[in-house]
Amino acid sequence: MSKLRNMRVIEIPRFRAISSGPMSFAELFGEGGFCEWVRANGRLMLKHIYDEPSFLWHEGSPETYGKGMNVWIHAANDFVTSADAAPYGLIEFPGGVFLVATADEKDDKDLNETVDDMMRWIKESEVFEYGGFPKSGMCNMANPDGVADTALGIAQQQIFLPLKFRERGGE
Repeated sequence: MSKLRNMRVIEIPRFRAISSGPMSFAELFGEGGFCEWVRANGRLMLKHIYDEPSFLWHEGSPETYGKGMNVWIHAANDFVTSADAAPYGLIEFPGGVFLVATADEKDDKDLNETVDDMMRWIKESEVFEYGGFPKSGMCNMANPDGVADTALGIAQQQIFLPLKFRERGGE
């Protein structure tokens, strides 16, 4: 098994989340979008100590990544009901095992190199292979409020690629 080379393998437990459902970036981040709703309904959202409890992933084929439909989920407090989450959905995120690395969201070259390194690591892994959900992988912003990123002059995007254990033949 090769070293992780500045990546990490983590387990995310199953959790309840408020889901945008499939939307365009404009619907997620534009005026009156899901992002505004999340900010206005902060009491419903699970707070975090150091890591962002929300994830974004793309729906559809790789050709539509960044242009097509996307799903954004945010971990919900235990008391949240479907009625509280309306007009959005309350879902059970299945959790899973993920390979995680960080890239600068403002730098396509850095993003692509990071994902390429992650995919190479998965391919060379004797333990894991690429998982099934979410198919596109997912991401979040390590510092959603931007204080550290502003100081660094970058936007730290955490990339989460799903993993599953390789099947062992004949063992």
